[in-house]
Amino acid sequence: MTSNALSFIERRTRTRAGQVIFHLIFLFPILGAVVSRLSRHRHLLNDYDALACGAWSLARGLSPYARHPVCPGLDPAAFVYAPQVGQAFRPFIDTFGLEGSRLVWLIPLIPAMGVLVWYALFKAMPRAPYALRLMSLAAIAGSMVTCGNAGFVLNGLIVLCALNLNRSRYPFILAVLFAACVKPAMLTWLFLLLCDGRPWVSRIVAAGGSAVAGVALVGGMMMTAGPLTPQWHALLDAILHEQPGVSFFAYAKLFGLPPGSPVTLGLLLAFMTVLGLSGLVLAEGAGLSRDERIVLGIGMAQLLNPRLMDYDMLTLAPFVALLVMMSRDCGSRAFAWVSWICSGTLFACFVVNIVELPIQQRAPITVFVYCGLTVAVAVLTARRHRQTVLTRLSKVASASPSNRAAS
Repeated sequence: MTSNALSFIERRTRTRAGQVIFHLIFLFPILGAVVSRLSRHRHLLNDYDALACGAWSLARGLSPYARHPVCPGLDPAAFVYAPQVGQAFRPFIDTFGLEGSRLVWLIPLIPAMGVLVWYALFKAMPRAPYALRLMSLAAIAGSMVTCGNAGFVLNGLIVLCALNLNRSRYPFILAVLFAACVKPAMLTWLFLLLCDGRPWVSRIVAAGGSAVAGVALVGGMMMTAGPLTPQWHALLDAILHEQPGVSFFAYAKLFGLPPGSPVTLGLLLAFMTVLGLSGLVLAEGAGLSRDERIVLGIGMAQLLNPRLMDYDMLTLAPFVALLVMMSRDCGSRAFAWVSWICSGTLFACFVVNIVELPIQQRAPITVFVYCGLTVAVAVLTARRHRQTVLTRLSKVASASPSNRAAS
């Protein structure tokens, strides 16, 4: 196989008609879902409603952890955040009311979504072709655009800070720690600190120190959640079982493994180790610029999230395109295979949508393909640039604080 998918796409989209058809194909899942919800007058921002309803319930001395919460004028999903998050949100609800707060929520939500769309599709990245970035949208559930989840705001904030990581790491670290108070799984964003171009000692200290601070912060919130803790944990367990996301926990559910079982956690450790090492191999061996390292780190941080959600997948678009282009350095045959596997998977997502096949797992399957391609390209990169990778990664051991102390 010598012809690659990118060349095929470029030939088919040279004309204006080809461009229009290409955009309609890969924007269809999102645009179709948005048009459907608006035309049928379905309730919007139901994930935000969960946050508002939880804060409203706490203000009235009620438990926010009902499986099917009810609040006037809202259609909320279940409130799964820590009680402290609801308490912190109470002044916002008290000031603007339930209905008014939905409109005010659009003020941070729309710019954050704009940042994510800009990063996903339009930010200049020479080695991340627009066509491949656009194609990745076919794997995302269209309903996520209208849910108003706080994840959009948090991801938008983190992406802005991440893109300035080469200037300063502190805004990024603070943004991640803040996000972890709301969504603890977002601590995987700290993996980005291991991918930048700074010396290894600096990377390890920054990532390790931030991880310790993040775990302590989340652990402190769990221990100080108060009398609502049992209800909160019970609801979390139920939601995690019913809605495991589109990454590792979805695969565990497929095999009937509970999220908190020792077997699942052991497999999760192995999964994250293999994927994390693959990311470091690519960061050190693929000849990336400092800006490309950030794109790689953002993508790896999301793939390492064991409960990745649809609203997190926008940030994967540049990473996927960059991953395909990194395979070009591994030979034309590797580039052809990687490009066709990636493009074929994303085209299949469009087919599933257009013919309404009863396949609900297109996002988990796509993320699994992304993970597999990441490991495969890392192995190929390590084989092709073996000495470079070994030399650079060997510096990790010599850079560790314990070894420095011993010396």
